[in-house]
Amino acid sequence: MRVSRTKGLFGTEWKKRRNHTGRLMGKILLSILLVFALANGALGEAPKKVTLATLTDFAPYCFAKDKAVFIPVEHIPPGSDSLQLQGYSWDVVRESFHAMGYIVRLLVVPWERGTHYLANGKVDFVFPANKTVEREKKDYVFSEEYVDQIETVIYMQRDENFAWRGLDSLDGLSIGFVRGWAYGKHWEGADRIVKESTDSILQGFEMLGKGRLFGFAGYKRPYDHVLKTTGQTHLYKIVGQFDTIDEFLMGRRADGDNRQLLQAFDEGKRKIRENGILQQIEEKWQQ
Repeated sequence: MRVSRTKGLFGTEWKKRRNHTGRLMGKILLSILLVFALANGALGEAPKKVTLATLTDFAPYCFAKDKAVFIPVEHIPPGSDSLQLQGYSWDVVRESFHAMGYIVRLLVVPWERGTHYLANGKVDFVFPANKTVEREKKDYVFSEEYVDQIETVIYMQRDENFAWRGLDSLDGLSIGFVRGWAYGKHWEGADRIVKESTDSILQGFEMLGKGRLFGFAGYKRPYDHVLKTTGQTHLYKIVGQFDTIDEFLMGRRADGDNRQLLQAFDEGKRKIRENGILQQIEEKWQQ
């Protein structure tokens, strides 16, 4: 009886100690995981995200990669790049937000659809966008740091003999522009020009070549890229430049989080300027 009782007491005591030890080890493990989570900023924090829309027919600023497959929405964490989009402006925006720890949620769509998404709150910002009277009247807000800079020029047929004296010299003439694109406040104020909208850069040059337009207002580098890739550089010339404009991130003033996101972009842009990444981007796209 005594031996049996001793074994029974020993077994009960061992079970109690085992349970206590198990609970203690569990608490220690939980504490270690808690410290690890706090050290890495992971406890209860949702990842920082920004949703952007841009276009792909705007080389060398934003354009499709070779043989890219369209992806409706891409999630691009720091250190990663888009599988479908490339360009100077995209590199600047991506690297600026990544420098601040943001995941970029990217929608690549035609420009007018992108601005529609912005108006309906589907995206936080569209880019690259320049400030215009019309956009400021619609209560859009812009980043302080610019995304890129654009030279706006007038193209005409190569054999056209035209004396350029600024936009005033185009009074009464039919000048094309791409629908939905902004050409700056000087262009907006030139109300004596007969402005004809086109659906694309290529369509505008086709209309110019057929004599349906006297001139074509354009963004120099993107338009030159289209002429080069389609073998039409020899057909047209630039007769004059009418503006140099900065382009920005553009969002809605009514969106409460926009100020914080714009500040994040501005700070990120300053960071990549200081650490040399911006210089690398500029050298890459000057080649």
